[in-house]
Amino acid sequence: MRGTATARPGRLWLGLLIAAALLAGAPSLHGTSAAAELPPGGSFVDDNDSVHEGSIEALAAVGITQGCNPPANDRYCPGRAITRAEMAAFLARALELGETAHDPFVDTPGSVHNQAISQIAAAGITTGCNPPSNDRYCPNRPITRAEMASMLARAFDLPAPPESPFNDTAESIHGPNIDAIAASGITIGCNPPDNDRFCPGDHVTREQMASFLSRAIGLEPIEPPDAPFHLVSSFTTHHNCCETRVAYVQEVANKIDGIVLLPGDIFSMLDVLGNQVDSGNCQTTTTLFNAVWYAGLDEIEHRPHSVDFARYPQAIEATLIPGAVDMRFRNDTAHPLEIRSHYTGTSVTVELWGDNDGRSLLGDFTPTHGTVLELLAEGGADARVVQTETIASGRNYTVTRTITDSAGSESESWSWTYRY
Repeated sequence: MRGTATARPGRLWLGLLIAAALLAGAPSLHGTSAAAELPPGGSFVDDNDSVHEGSIEALAAVGITQGCNPPANDRYCPGRAITRAEMAAFLARALELGETAHDPFVDTPGSVHNQAISQIAAAGITTGCNPPSNDRYCPNRPITRAEMASMLARAFDLPAPPESPFNDTAESIHGPNIDAIAASGITIGCNPPDNDRFCPGDHVTREQMASFLSRAIGLEPIEPPDAPFHLVSSFTTHHNCCETRVAYVQEVANKIDGIVLLPGDIFSMLDVLGNQVDSGNCQTTTTLFNAVWYAGLDEIEHRPHSVDFARYPQAIEATLIPGAVDMRFRNDTAHPLEIRSHYTGTSVTVELWGDNDGRSLLGDFTPTHGTVLELLAEGGADARVVQTETIASGRNYTVTRTITDSAGSESESWSWTYRY
């Protein structure tokens, strides 16, 4: 625990537990044993790339946070600005404040955090948002870093040091409290590596709040096991060099590169393109569609072209029409999925990275050889295995995809007729 962060009497049950454990020479309440109990990737699916993940897990382990999407609560919404109401809930849980009949604000009765707001008001942690009346709390307004500093300084009775480490807080009424949380080690600044600024007017994100609060109450970060992450599928299509349309092929590849879909998220190509389609956009769309197809993901919407273009796999391809025809799919896995793309002067490749129990598949289409699949890694028992059958009769095609995993097999079929 940080010796300067002393909670007011009777509040910080968690701090007392940690202090007792340390004095007794016991291991931290939030050490490797807590991390070992977490699933790969941790409690939430959307914070795996956050530098604050360890602090988020520490708060979750002691029930200070549950998540941001009840009832599932498998997301933390790390980058979202925290509201003043949510800040009250964090503090009330962390300090285990008792229920109160104190209800000083006219704008909080409809808030799900009304009791928490009343609790921190009764404890002297907040006075309101509209001085001098202070009969309002502004529960839905994002909290600023300066306001957060004052709440923490009051909650833990932190004294202000004689000098400030920041050059942008002198004009702030929260300046002494900002200096107080800096002196206690709760914050180091907002502009590393110099950290001579605090950015008092910036909003506090939920992930930042996790670090501020966990430092204030002395929680050790809990780093969960790494989430499984590997190449699930890749597909490549080819085109002639130097055509005008190639610029549009590559433009879409750049736009989708790096997009991350959390479990349940739906990808829409028209959304990515702002409902504007240019010649060549469909090639990258088709390439992505094939990567989705052979990964066994939930294909929601697609439609082949009316014309059978030789550069695309027959029937397993996708056109786009603004406002009418989209290519959409869902990440129906239990893990985040990242789209990566790259290209040469004569080809475009789209990769899907996530977890298919270790199974990795490469696909490549040329008019000469058709679709050629290469299995890089077979994967485990839970991997989705895709089998595709295409039956052609003139311009008519019937396509069947069968997906097999540990739960069994499921097939879907559809037909398409090219005009020419």
